[in-house]
Amino acid sequence: MNNSRDKILNRIRQATSVASDLPNFSEETDHVLKQKIEDQIPKNDNALLNQFKIELEALSAEFYLVRDQIEIPSLIHKIFKDSDYKKFSISNDQDCQSIAKKIIEIDSNCSYINATDLKDHQRKDELANISIALVKASFAVADIGSLVFQYDQNGTSLPHFLSDCVFALVERKQLLPNQFELLNKIDHNKSKNMVFMAGPSRTADIEKVLVLGAHGPRRLIVIMVNE
Repeated sequence: MNNSRDKILNRIRQATSVASDLPNFSEETDHVLKQKIEDQIPKNDNALLNQFKIELEALSAEFYLVRDQIEIPSLIHKIFKDSDYKKFSISNDQDCQSIAKKIIEIDSNCSYINATDLKDHQRKDELANISIALVKASFAVADIGSLVFQYDQNGTSLPHFLSDCVFALVERKQLLPNQFELLNKIDHNKSKNMVFMAGPSRTADIEKVLVLGAHGPRRLIVIMVNE
């Protein structure tokens, strides 16, 4: 945690054209900050999970905890069984592919597209017309109720943003207490294209008119796998 923070602060100092009058952190200050952060971390895994759920739902996302991946296809189909969806997109992930195939076994009228199977010029046109996407997050951050996607591993980010509704899978073992732990956990060589997603996309203009889905999905459904 200290190394990550120090690297960021040193880069800021080096990029500043005018020298800062602020002193560098002393060992005492560093200890106090570290203790303050640790005091905010829930003391057990269940409390950490509950914090993530509360923060996520406060951002208008939906949360489901399942025992294993076997439960996921029927859960997704149940949520949308009364809608007219027949086609969905997936990110390039083995779990997403496996779950998509199971959904088709449940309902043979459904079909899916793996975004990376499309050529670059086809992706925007094809995926923009598909209302549902199934993607997998790399990590979840409890204290801000957010998912972290490392797009270098998925090959494309379009399913995550072009669909009106996104089902996001995440493993419980990838739930981290805060962003400091995230920076220590990630492989920086594989995280050059990393994005946080916190609830459905929303924005408001100067007249305070709320618009959903401006920069991403209108609905975010997080499914956490407990195994």
